[in-house]
Amino acid sequence: MSEQLEHILSHYQDENREITNVDEPQCSLVLFKLAEKKFAFYGSQIKEIMAERPVSWVPGCPPSLEGVINYRGRVESVININQLLDTPATEAGKRTILIGRGQKMQSGILVDKLIDVLEVAESQIHPAADNLSATMQKIVVGIVPVGSEYFALLDLDLVFARYLETSGYDSRA
Repeated sequence: MSEQLEHILSHYQDENREITNVDEPQCSLVLFKLAEKKFAFYGSQIKEIMAERPVSWVPGCPPSLEGVINYRGRVESVININQLLDTPATEAGKRTILIGRGQKMQSGILVDKLIDVLEVAESQIHPAADNLSATMQKIVVGIVPVGSEYFALLDLDLVFARYLETSGYDSRA
């Protein structure tokens, strides 16, 4: 090594560098795809992620109610949120069911593909864009960059409230 480089390195080795730990608030997100669009829910609102299972159709229910499943010995509704998200209906196939719990409701939610569950810094969640459709503005609470992709962050309570409004159920009950 050159004498100049050794001098520079010895200068840095002699410094008393202190590493500062910054505790930034984190939140867990469940990332998923629905009709090739990318969305996320807060992990605290998702109780369980279930592999594909048969959903039993119930006559007389609104089209957004896919049916019911046996969930830990109980009957649990399963809703299809495509209409709420302005996404085209997807063909029945291998889909994942997220069991979500809001303040007033619990239900399974059909998604096309589970992408990941990860922790992100709350500062990484950006406000929702103003150019979203009127329907999306009612349920999207932020945009989350993950790598080179962006996910629309949904609030499950807002999704359930919108579902109750559009399905004809009274959300004030």
